[in-house]
Amino acid sequence: MRVNEETIEAVVFDVYGTLFGFGRLAERARAIVGDVPLLDRWRTKQLEHSFLRTILGEYEDFWVITAQALDAACEQLELELLPEEREHLLQGWLELDPFPETAMALERLAERGLRLAVLSNGSPMMLEQLLRMAGLREWFEAVLSADAVRRYKPSPAVYALAPAHLVVPPERILFCSANGFDVAGALRYGFRVCWVDRTGSALDALGKQPHRTVQSLTELSEQL
Repeated sequence: MRVNEETIEAVVFDVYGTLFGFGRLAERARAIVGDVPLLDRWRTKQLEHSFLRTILGEYEDFWVITAQALDAACEQLELELLPEEREHLLQGWLELDPFPETAMALERLAERGLRLAVLSNGSPMMLEQLLRMAGLREWFEAVLSADAVRRYKPSPAVYALAPAHLVVPPERILFCSANGFDVAGALRYGFRVCWVDRTGSALDALGKQPHRTVQSLTELSEQL
């Protein structure tokens, strides 16, 4: 299904896995624990904790969740990190590398007159530091964090931040994410949705299909 480009006023991006990859963080983890799948378990625990805390109504800042998820992953994998190793891994979330095409794609979309924003589970501190470190902050009109509603995606309350801040109806916003749970949540909220399928994996969006699927942000910027 193609998006009717004439109806799109703003493009809103997820951050982790969509604008930024985990390659540098994976290297840090391998340097400390070798081939143990720490990053995969850590990311899984990070998402699990955010989902559970939203369901239970026990909110914690995403930076706290990230630290607690690291501890939980290490416990499951029977790893013991030195304090400086733990801190080095945590700091990696503030120093992720954007995907190679990210900056150029954002520039092209901005040149087409589209308003750009970020909508992420990341805390305001995490998002601002990451975007500024990568030199991407200038492209975004808004950096919206789930912290504002003390819930995490895929809660509708998080997605509602974008139309409220931009004063644009959901159907005129194209939401872009590489995460299946995020695609599912955004579709049910009412956004136009672009799935950034970087791995060629199957999408489990609970029976719904995104309006557009691309393999990179370059492809998106060429099509809009």
